[in-house]
Amino acid sequence: MLRIFVAIVVIVGLLILVALQIEDTSSPMFSEIGTLVVDGNAEIVQATPDGNVLVYTNSQRNSLDIVGLADPSSPSLLASVELPGEPTSVAIGPKGNWALAAVVVADTPDGVAPPDQRLPGVLAIVDIREPASAAVISTIGIGHQPDSIAVSSSGYELLAILAIENEPVVVADGLVTKDEGPGNDGDISLPGAVQIVAVNPESPGNWSVATVELPASLLRDAQMLFSDDPQPEFVALSPGKHIVAVSLQENNGIVLIDPVAHEVIGAFSLGQVMDRAADLADDGDIDFSSTYPADAEEQALAGTRFPDAVAFSPDGQYILSADEGELPLTGGRGFSIWALDGTYAWDDRGEIEQLAAEAGLYPDERSARKGIEIEGITAGRIRNRDYAFAVSERGSFLVIYDITNPPAPEFVQLLPTGAGPEGVIVIPDRELVVVAAEESGSLHIYQLIPDGS
Repeated sequence: MLRIFVAIVVIVGLLILVALQIEDTSSPMFSEIGTLVVDGNAEIVQATPDGNVLVYTNSQRNSLDIVGLADPSSPSLLASVELPGEPTSVAIGPKGNWALAAVVVADTPDGVAPPDQRLPGVLAIVDIREPASAAVISTIGIGHQPDSIAVSSSGYELLAILAIENEPVVVADGLVTKDEGPGNDGDISLPGAVQIVAVNPESPGNWSVATVELPASLLRDAQMLFSDDPQPEFVALSPGKHIVAVSLQENNGIVLIDPVAHEVIGAFSLGQVMDRAADLADDGDIDFSSTYPADAEEQALAGTRFPDAVAFSPDGQYILSADEGELPLTGGRGFSIWALDGTYAWDDRGEIEQLAAEAGLYPDERSARKGIEIEGITAGRIRNRDYAFAVSERGSFLVIYDITNPPAPEFVQLLPTGAGPEGVIVIPDRELVVVAAEESGSLHIYQLIPDGS
């Protein structure tokens, strides 16, 4: 408990430091107004459409936890719903009545015999109409190792779109090894895919599962890297709900899917970032005199974006990618923006890392690996302006850009979060942003403050 208290004190101190150093008070700014330290951890968070309830995944406790947000300055835990395994992601139906969680049931620790790759994962349907008494009403068998989920609707049915990642399970001498690199000859995992589950929660016994394959030929044609091993990572639903963007992190690409027709309608590679100033040495000295990726030739895939989270711009015309990286000295060390046909529109060109350094939040110990590692990203329209919100897993901060003109974003603000943020959402009608910080086990609520006051 003392450690948590000290961490919060440090976070508050850093918030004041950042506010003094880099805020432009001539325009509206965001300020942290509430924090909730959780029992376990908080990874992926979502909100009901009215913004009054949060639901987050707690992988340490194998639960889906429900938080009241009627007063965003004082969030409170309402319920903790036990799940049959580790939740990897959660989404909420358009009416806010149901939370759907992707759950991994079969673990694959190293040094043991591998599990049957055909064992299903689980889609858990949770009734949150009365948040304080939330409960699982049904579970549906899905692909072996689900990751991200998004939810749409069609008539009375909910459509759950799931990335079935099937991370590598590399076996040597009959035992699982620690190697999780893509393209390994000893990988026995099934190819990843996207599944679309149609279910009416009022009659959960009736459901269907459609699998959208990601064939090697499609990925090769799109110039992706490991075409036999798709590993879909993150799914995002367009504002019009007629297109799903799926990141294939290890393949450095994005595929677009029609969730109603159950077919791939586009695929493109994210390529490599252009040269930018960077600190590439873990030496205790923050120095942006190196050039990335030009000075990182020892890594064959240096500068390859390897996107994690993706999001649509509020008008649905662009896709934002969190260019986290995968191998050492890879990643974009920031985020990028793309037209729907894969045309490059913008990236931050290393600006975010330098802003983090100015704020005292640059993780020098990660310099020789992937830098700040932008992992989560989302976007929303508030007061007729479009904003992008991205979180740095290693720098433990939230960065905000005005993307009203997506090919020419403008930096707005950088704010500290809890340690190791992964999930980030925006609640436009309440002018709120919520960050889930996995390492510190905390939720952080920010609000847009008029006129920078």
